[in-house]
Amino acid sequence: MKRVLTLFAALTLLLGLAACGGGPAPQSDRLPEAPSQGQAQAPAQAASPIRFLGKRDDIAAGARGVYFLGAGAPNVVYYYDEASGQAVPLCARPECPHTDDSCTAWAPGMLYLLLDEQNGERPVLIYSSTEDPTGEEYPQVRLYRAGANGADRTLCMEYQSGRMDLQMAASDDFVYFLSTEVDPASQSSVKCLYQARLSDGKLEKLKAYSEPTILLGAYDQKLVLEHNNDSYRSAVADVFEVDVTTGQETPLFHYEASGQMVDDYNPEPHAVAFSQGEALYILEPAGGRAAQLRRRDLRTGEEQVIAEGVPYYGSQVAEDGCFADGKLLLTCTEAKTDGSGVSGSTFAVDLADGSWQEVTLRDGYGVPYEVAGETGEHFVIPLGESLRTAKVVGPAGLEETTSYYATDFYLMEKSDYYAGVDRRAPLE
Repeated sequence: MKRVLTLFAALTLLLGLAACGGGPAPQSDRLPEAPSQGQAQAPAQAASPIRFLGKRDDIAAGARGVYFLGAGAPNVVYYYDEASGQAVPLCARPECPHTDDSCTAWAPGMLYLLLDEQNGERPVLIYSSTEDPTGEEYPQVRLYRAGANGADRTLCMEYQSGRMDLQMAASDDFVYFLSTEVDPASQSSVKCLYQARLSDGKLEKLKAYSEPTILLGAYDQKLVLEHNNDSYRSAVADVFEVDVTTGQETPLFHYEASGQMVDDYNPEPHAVAFSQGEALYILEPAGGRAAQLRRRDLRTGEEQVIAEGVPYYGSQVAEDGCFADGKLLLTCTEAKTDGSGVSGSTFAVDLADGSWQEVTLRDGYGVPYEVAGETGEHFVIPLGESLRTAKVVGPAGLEETTSYYATDFYLMEKSDYYAGVDRRAPLE
């Protein structure tokens, strides 16, 4: 394991950020009070654009390094600096044991991480979910924001009305998320779209949908979402956008499976759309095991063909593609005709010139490696799980030892990934 330093000693070497000093980093675990009606308000400014933050996960990668959860400390956030190859707790106190909420690297419950690199002041978001001990209530969700070095951490949102989805988006002033709730009138499940104000945690329900819905992307003041029926053989989906300032919804793309089968195990491929910023990338089957990839500018509606003859097979959904290193990394999988499992590949499509190449890396089950994030030089690869033990503070306030499974993450140089060279280092 790489040597773990305290952040106080390593700031100038690792992060290149302003020093935090030796005292406790300023933080708040209470939501600020909303301004009263009579309180003077600052002049209105142009709203900052909304950024899609992807899925909350055990890691959040950025250009210079990776935020991740400690292998033996699931409630402690670490930062891995790519330049030095060292990891530090996200805390400025050299004497801190990182065991309670006085520490900026620690938070209660199950933790996930998000990174908003376009927010220069506080880009790190820590998502904490604590189960209700009685099992009668939904988990208590808390969302914290912090500086790149953990300083100025504040509690910016609390939520306990449903089960939040993995995907989130944020501007400088708000976060956006979907959650599954029970409609009081019909007692049926609905997907609710929320806006939470970061300054005081005020929640506003923007929409409620009866259809299964996922968040795909964001740009300007708009969120890109998809309704789908979650069916393997009869996939039907509608991609649309919501203007968060007006509530107006605009259809963008509709696709559905033909219901036909290529063989006894695999359906015919259907069109699918991937969202990135102000662009929608549409993959359209072109016959055989190939497809055309085109780009639609969501501001102007103009479309451009990016690539022809891209390998394409299987029944894809929006989550089967990700954007990294200027490419669309498209994963195609299909069931083997002998019923023995699955096979597949990832195809890296260059969004600048339309060229593509197959990435041959697969795990022991024949499943292509997933890319969970990227730094300047590396991809972050989740691969398998391991059983871990950690000391945590239990409900009675006493220290307990707990065992849990956690995803193992590895760093792989981008050149090795494209070359199919399985050379990786554990992120620890």
